[in-house]
Amino acid sequence: MASIKIVLFTSKTLKNGEHPIMLRVTKDRKTKYISLQQSCPTDWWDRAANLPKRKHPLFKELLVKIEKKKLEANKLLLGLDNDEKEISVEEIKLKLQKEAVNKKKVIQYFDEVVERLERTNRLGYSSVFKATKNSLLTFKKGKDFDFSDITPSFLSNYEDAFYERGVVMNSVFVFMRTLKTLINYARKDNVVRNDFNPFRDISFTKFRRIKTKKRAITKEEIIKIAELEIKDNPRLLNARNYFLFSFYNRGINFIDMAYIKWENIRNNRLQYTRRKTKEDFTIALLPPAVIILNQYKDFYYENDSSFIFPILSYSYKTPRSINNRLEKMLRIVNGDLKEIAKLVGIKENLTTYVARHSYATILKRSGIATSVISEAMGHDSEKTTKIYLDSFENKILDEASKAIL
Repeated sequence: MASIKIVLFTSKTLKNGEHPIMLRVTKDRKTKYISLQQSCPTDWWDRAANLPKRKHPLFKELLVKIEKKKLEANKLLLGLDNDEKEISVEEIKLKLQKEAVNKKKVIQYFDEVVERLERTNRLGYSSVFKATKNSLLTFKKGKDFDFSDITPSFLSNYEDAFYERGVVMNSVFVFMRTLKTLINYARKDNVVRNDFNPFRDISFTKFRRIKTKKRAITKEEIIKIAELEIKDNPRLLNARNYFLFSFYNRGINFIDMAYIKWENIRNNRLQYTRRKTKEDFTIALLPPAVIILNQYKDFYYENDSSFIFPILSYSYKTPRSINNRLEKMLRIVNGDLKEIAKLVGIKENLTTYVARHSYATILKRSGIATSVISEAMGHDSEKTTKIYLDSFENKILDEASKAIL
């Protein structure tokens, strides 16, 4: 087994006349030294205790740094012993040096991952990591901390802190899952050891059992929205059109709708690639969708490469400016949809996403097989589609039960 010891390396004298404080690693009668990037004069070093003397003006500061390095080294050696692998003193030195170089704190590493995601234009995903980082800062009262602090107990307390603040379980799942993903990244980047996994004995099953509140409305309510008379209010008119265009086109989401151009309309079909999954769609345009397109063609058509809807324009050039514009417009549209819901008497919290849920649910109630709905929406499996589908009303199930009589 290897041993470590803090020593004053008197064989070397620095320019300031002091000697470097070193971590000495011994195994199989071989010795290697690792610098702690600290120094001390001979007169202020206690050889018996292998520590600076109390009279040293930086005694407390040096003591903290030395004890921290000793703790880090002992943790690494313990891990190596648990692996039960023979390893030379040279390899131990390399691992200890690598550990020192890669010693990053959790919040620091979060910032690096966020920067990496933003650099590759994955702005939506980066915002999830930012939110998780902020939740950890709240939990730790604004202080950064080491990966070694993340233990099963830490994770349990972190989760409980969300519930104490009234955070819903779905959101807790996102934060916990993102932290787990960060640790996976840290292993790949050699920020933590390959066997570091505080989530090992933590199950996410309880989160997957959560039933998401269904957000679909009925076909009759869709008709009410379509027939609503809107005068002298372009914002409400746009919000209504975006919602209905999504509904009539297999629940196309707001981001994809913002990007479509006139060149995406070919032979009375909408052809586009979904930005989230990179899947290609070709959708036959229903008559109501054509009417909506014609309204915008009269006012906004410049050429085939111009945007159909006045959500984006070529004045937004950088990924950040585009993302900010999309977030702003989505807030505005969802606010206007709430106003439309009040005008037609819909109690459901109406958002652009309700159009996608409603498309799937209305198809289901019309007797369309889940496999067909899944294909239409571009889902990888029917399991994903079922999340979108509303439950049949009790009266329908009650009628179905009569079949056994």
